[in-house]
Amino acid sequence: MSKQARNSMAAVMTVLVTIVMWMTAIIGVVFLASVGAAIIAFHNGGSIDALNISVTDGTDSLPALIAGLIGGLVVIPAIIYVCIQLRRILATLAEGDPFVPENAARLTRVAATIAITQLLRIAVALVIGMSFDHTKIDFNLDLIAWASVAALFILSQVFREGTRLRDEEKMTI
Repeated sequence: MSKQARNSMAAVMTVLVTIVMWMTAIIGVVFLASVGAAIIAFHNGGSIDALNISVTDGTDSLPALIAGLIGGLVVIPAIIYVCIQLRRILATLAEGDPFVPENAARLTRVAATIAITQLLRIAVALVIGMSFDHTKIDFNLDLIAWASVAALFILSQVFREGTRLRDEEKMTI
């Protein structure tokens, strides 16, 4: 692949990742505000009426609202963080040298972020389930997320080894 094609692909991917990052931030703010308003509505007997805006609680489950709020507080920053790491990796690709030690560390951080997010999802379900009477806890293992974690840890090792081999080659006469 030519440098021009690599740079244009990196530019397109950077734009896409940036769009995902900002859309996540915007949707996240709206989501968190909505869930927060629904929790307040739940405590006020089912509705809020302020500043000519009326919010009614569309659910009967305070635990579901709290789980949604906590989930949003965990997942939204995680997606934004992953996007930032991907943008930094794409910047090295655009420069023509993606096999740098920092990219191996970035891939490891992305994998760890996804793993921590998955573990927090389980922890939130357990805490909410134990905190409220008559709350059903459903566990489902997200195999795609865990496979992604494994693949990213493997790719980070590939990047580490690629960097080492490239540096070794540079030292060879």
